[in-house]
Amino acid sequence: GLAHARLSIIDLSGGDQPIHNEEKSIWIVFNGEIFNYPDLRKGLIARGHRFYTQTDTEVLVHLYEEKGSGMFEDLNGQFAIALWDKNQETLLLGRDRMGIRPLFYHHTNGRLVFGSEIKALLADEKIQRTLDLRSLGNIFTCWSSLEGDTPFEDIHQIPPGYFGVFSRSGFEIK
Repeated sequence: GLAHARLSIIDLSGGDQPIHNEEKSIWIVFNGEIFNYPDLRKGLIARGHRFYTQTDTEVLVHLYEEKGSGMFEDLNGQFAIALWDKNQETLLLGRDRMGIRPLFYHHTNGRLVFGSEIKALLADEKIQRTLDLRSLGNIFTCWSSLEGDTPFEDIHQIPPGYFGVFSRSGFEIK
């Protein structure tokens, strides 16, 4: 399932998430802002896409329909994206190039839990709350965790500029 608590900035009345395509086969939740969404939207409309909101979020759904995971090459912004493709049975998790918006995940035994805040993952009682002392050492030394780690064992981050694909085959970071 996808859930979202929204800070409304664009399309206050019609932008509740998750947002979907016309066939309701692609669903997205999104944290952030796509700065170039007006230009992307114009191009998508010119190529026949129909929109039901004025949000930058819906632009992502239609851009994915055209480019798949290649959509990230066209994005200028700060974002954490979770996109479910019902037909492919895949979940795409993507993060902006600079890592401004965080995207955390816990993957074990074929189960993936993710969120833009660690506390969203810790709401799941099945996830251990064991501190990762090596990562804590990095945070106290470098003011940051390294290599996608977090202060908790088995809770990781999608690295800046990367995306993850979760399917029946498993979970892979690209």
